Amino acid sequence: MRGAICVASDTKEAISEAVQKLYVAVLEANDLKEADIAALLITQTSDLKALNPATGLRMGKLGSSIALFCMNELEIEGMMAQVIRMLFLLKGDHSNLTPIYLDGAEKLRPDLVSQ
Repeated sequence: MRGAICVASDTKEAISEAVQKLYVAVLEANDLKEADIAALLITQTSDLKALNPATGLRMGKLGSSIALFCMNELEIEGMMAQVIRMLFLLKGDHSNLTPIYLDGAEKLRPDLVSQ
């Protein structure tokens, strides 16, 4: 299961708010619980330096029971700035999952976003 969000600014508050918003949106849209998540991989573009997104997620008391792994996004010419992406590795069989793209990140995968 995947999702992405554009972050308003490179501040601890904005990064924390964005990761919490995306995380909750993915769980709610797909009727998932934290117990369904084996691990969560998170990337962020190199222009976001104020806070590790895993720390931002846990600041909201979310994700405390799952393994979180963060890494930098590859820098590609013309890439979208200030983006956090999440890849949820789920336990068990889940079908009909809906990817979530928020706050401008919809441009990354218009083929996956409902119109």
